[in-house]
Amino acid sequence: MPRRKRTQTSVTVNQVSKVELTKRGSRNSLEIEVRRGAELLGTLFLGSGSVQWWPRGNKANKFQKSWTGFAALLDEAIRR
Repeated sequence: MPRRKRTQTSVTVNQVSKVELTKRGSRNSLEIEVRRGAELLGTLFLGSGSVQWWPRGNKANKFQKSWTGFAALLDEAIRR
């Protein structure tokens, strides 16, 4: 069976020179764009209090977790 050609996924980080996270939406939050080829998959926002995932083309519904909630989510995913 022939192997499928893999599409490269790229991650772009727009940040200030020193990352000291503050509230999301401020100048010091971290914004990460995740792309597969030229297609935007979504944007990850990191602030001092929470992590937010905004899927491509979605302006109203986000996935948001506090840092402790995000850590618990990752721990659960690793255990599966």
